[in-house]
Amino acid sequence: MQIRYRALPLGELFEYYKDNRFIAAVLERAEGQNWRGAWNEAADGFPELNDGDVELLTAIGNALGTTDTAGQTAMLELHQNLLMTRLTEAAEASGRKGAMYRSVGVLTGLGLAIIVI
Repeated sequence: MQIRYRALPLGELFEYYKDNRFIAAVLERAEGQNWRGAWNEAADGFPELNDGDVELLTAIGNALGTTDTAGQTAMLELHQNLLMTRLTEAAEASGRKGAMYRSVGVLTGLGLAIIVI
């Protein structure tokens, strides 16, 4: 909404969202007006992100500020859908892996109990 209705420059836009952990990392790395480089460094600096997430964030950073307002909002909507898909996939994978790790814990406990007996 900030891009569509206020047409803020990137620096002001990032200042508006500086409470966000990722945007704060971008602002820390920004030297002058090198927003794209700061964005990419911030994306690489988050160890909890996998390669696909970093790739999506980098694509967003490379596209911000390069087109008109309509182009940027369309790009952000597209990437929002891609990120939501990745979030759904991650939640499903977490559910599967969580069940596996619980099973491993139970089986390890049973194995130790059998060895002790």
